[in-house]
Amino acid sequence: MSKTNTPFTRWFVRFVALPLLFIAGVQLFILSEQTDVYFAWTISLPLTAAFLGAGYWSAMVVAYRNWWETPNVAARTTGLTSLAATGILGIATFLHLNKFHLNSPELLTRFVTWVWIIVYAVTPFLFLWIWLAFGRGKDETVGATPLPTWVRYGNLFQAFVMIAASLLLFLIPGSLIPFWPWELTPLTARAVSAWFMAYGLACLTINRENNVSNTLSARMSLLAFCVLQLIVLARYFSSFDLSKPLAWVYVLIMGVGLVVNAPSLFSRQR
Repeated sequence: MSKTNTPFTRWFVRFVALPLLFIAGVQLFILSEQTDVYFAWTISLPLTAAFLGAGYWSAMVVAYRNWWETPNVAARTTGLTSLAATGILGIATFLHLNKFHLNSPELLTRFVTWVWIIVYAVTPFLFLWIWLAFGRGKDETVGATPLPTWVRYGNLFQAFVMIAASLLLFLIPGSLIPFWPWELTPLTARAVSAWFMAYGLACLTINRENNVSNTLSARMSLLAFCVLQLIVLARYFSSFDLSKPLAWVYVLIMGVGLVVNAPSLFSRQR
């Protein structure tokens, strides 16, 4: 990997993206049962909070490694996924603004709420600029060291399921909530959809890049996502309803993510 020669990119990742991702992970993955105080809105089910926190901490993997990538590679492999995640979370925030702790008596709670709102009002446009500036072209590294064929097919399967679920959860959350393996509200369904969309788009961009080295950061991040989500499932298994139709689909997708991403980290040839 070669260190990017873009000072703004290095500054943004080190002093903005990584700290915010880490703090959000602490608020949600660690303090899953205290979102009424330490988060922007109250998430009544800790499993949902931990799910979201796992997303933030898995994103730290790719954010840290992208600090060392060239701007074009970083934007091609993660620009669109970052835009999707922040954009969906931003829209969800303003659709459900009445659920947020804007009038909390706790100063800390009001502070983290306003930080959340500002972040998701600004960062989608920043990631849009990064993607438009660096992420749409190709260079000689695209397809230079191809991923194994079975990995690409695995990515297509994951992308189809994740993007379909994301669209339903965001556009018509009521269509999936009755079948979902844990309790969701319209707001939390849309928040979950942001991470599903990011995951699905990451799978597609990995296939498009089709380069073992260039996609390593993204694949490590997807692996971390699946591992952390299975930890969440173990932590809050009592809240996970195996009788719901989508329970085993969810477990299957996390398992496929493990199988596809763990061995592929060590693959160098087709």
